[in-house]
Amino acid sequence: MRRDDRREHRLLLMAGLASVLTALILIAAKAIAWLMTGSVSLLASLVDSVMDSLASLINFFAIRYSLVPADEEHRFGHGKAEALAGLGQAVFIAGSSVFLIHQSVAKLMDPQPISENGAGVAVMLFSIVLTFGLLIQKYVVRETGSTAIEADSLHYLSDLAVNVGIIVVLVVSQFGYLWLDGVVGLVIAVFILFSAWHIAYESAQLLLDREIPGEVREVITAIVADHPQALGFHDLRTRQSGRTQFIQLHVDMDQNLTLLQAHDLATRIETRIQEAFPMADVIIHQDPVAVGPKVTLDDRPPT
Repeated sequence: MRRDDRREHRLLLMAGLASVLTALILIAAKAIAWLMTGSVSLLASLVDSVMDSLASLINFFAIRYSLVPADEEHRFGHGKAEALAGLGQAVFIAGSSVFLIHQSVAKLMDPQPISENGAGVAVMLFSIVLTFGLLIQKYVVRETGSTAIEADSLHYLSDLAVNVGIIVVLVVSQFGYLWLDGVVGLVIAVFILFSAWHIAYESAQLLLDREIPGEVREVITAIVADHPQALGFHDLRTRQSGRTQFIQLHVDMDQNLTLLQAHDLATRIETRIQEAFPMADVIIHQDPVAVGPKVTLDDRPPT
């Protein structure tokens, strides 16, 4: 294993473990705050943290499995375990949102005063500080391109807005706006449901081998154009499995090139593509194109 690979593996496992530990600490703190206040908004945040912990656990084990090298039965590696983990996350998160919608509607129909508001605000502030510590996930995503860590990071960052909203509820409820607790709980539930849909959609697209988003074609066009002996390319296909990107294309070459020359040209183009996409596995098929008189065995002068 290369040194860079070992470093990326450590970063991925560290980010996954940090996510799990953060979720467990938040569950304990929010459970105490909810028992003290009885706020449905805090219950919504607690359920969200429980779902976060389950999702983070799924992520952690999926990341560990996705890092297993390719073997005889999985020639392309185990990277799609991350996408499968994403679907698992979506199911858990969607289930929590349905529960929260029920609780929020019940709260709207029968508003109850919130007690121990100060304790609730303190827990939410603690949650915000702890969640900010997970900004390390952004660095890990930038370094590794992990789809599972990216999904986890987006979910935790969205929690910051949720926590701010709950603080507003706990403060404003002291002035008699009891209905706001149920409304914010309902908004959080809908937001969680939307997050579940987004995670499920992105995970499904990875499993369906969607083309790599971004300016891949433009970059490859420029790389091929930098090699005068390459006459163009076609049938570009891309997909992503975990952190690995697979790029396949046909490059048109003069049919009079020798096998060694054609192989050298393909290698130079492949190297440039891998420099542009460090996590890519590149396959180039060489297509002969007639641009001049083709030399055959019969055309060779007698010896």
